[in-house]
Amino acid sequence: MRNWINEWQQEGLLHVWRYANAKHHWRGWHFAADPAGSRSVRNLLDRMLAGEPSHRTLKLAAVTDAVLSVPNYAQKNAGQFEKLRIEYRPDFENLRITPEGAALMMTIGDQRMRKLAAAFADVEIGGGDFGIETSSDRNADPWMFWWMPNINYYDGKRL
Repeated sequence: MRNWINEWQQEGLLHVWRYANAKHHWRGWHFAADPAGSRSVRNLLDRMLAGEPSHRTLKLAAVTDAVLSVPNYAQKNAGQFEKLRIEYRPDFENLRITPEGAALMMTIGDQRMRKLAAAFADVEIGGGDFGIETSSDRNADPWMFWWMPNINYYDGKRL
């Protein structure tokens, strides 16, 4: 039997960060990806959805000052991470990221998988400045999504 998840290959750039000393609306995790990186993450999520529990580890690109300038929040990130392990557990109800050394561990299930994939679809075409809920807890910090700096998404409309 073919293992579509093991055959998946990462492409493009993916940045994940959170801010040091962030105020209320800036807490939580922030994501930016170039079009190839967004497509690649979506492809992996599609392969995982409704299958058996699985995981893959992705390489994270360094969060540069240019990436941090997109949200226009005058704070530095709270550290660099090298890898993101996505663990798919079908029955898991929330989105969760926990740091473990230089890596981040993301846990996701069926309930929020489509919203996460849709967020990366929007980022792929230059969308950003939006968040998705990570749980039904209204006080939970959202995950925020941003476009990449210096990429021509719409024939020059966003550079």
